Amino acid sequence: MGDEGVEFPGARLQVTAALRSLADAEHQRRVWVDGEPLSDDFGDDLSLVVSVLFDDIHVLENPQAAFGEVLGSREEVEAMQRLSSLLEPLLQDLGDAPDAAYLASPSWPLVVQAADAALKEMNSPRL
Repeated sequence: MGDEGVEFPGARLQVTAALRSLADAEHQRRVWVDGEPLSDDFGDDLSLVVSVLFDDIHVLENPQAAFGEVLGSREEVEAMQRLSSLLEPLLQDLGDAPDAAYLASPSWPLVVQAADAALKEMNSPRL
């Protein structure tokens, strides 16, 4: 993973772990809804993912401000802005609803796709 050039590589690892969970619909169904993590899965849920991305590291709250600290390229910033533009309105609409309600939302597949795109961007090699 290209974490060279960012001020907080540990926070970057937390962001990529949260994105990995947010980008994997099967993981979400199995772990978040059914409560059945595999032995190599960490036990997470949507609340933890949101805490990491919005509250703890603020990468979705203000992607531009995370440039150089956690995000290493303009493309990563743009990918996070896209993800935030999809996830934040859903969080406002559904609030404290169970994770299953989020997964059932017609908007959820777009969130998963945007998280996958952001994860791929963060994992792409930099020259």
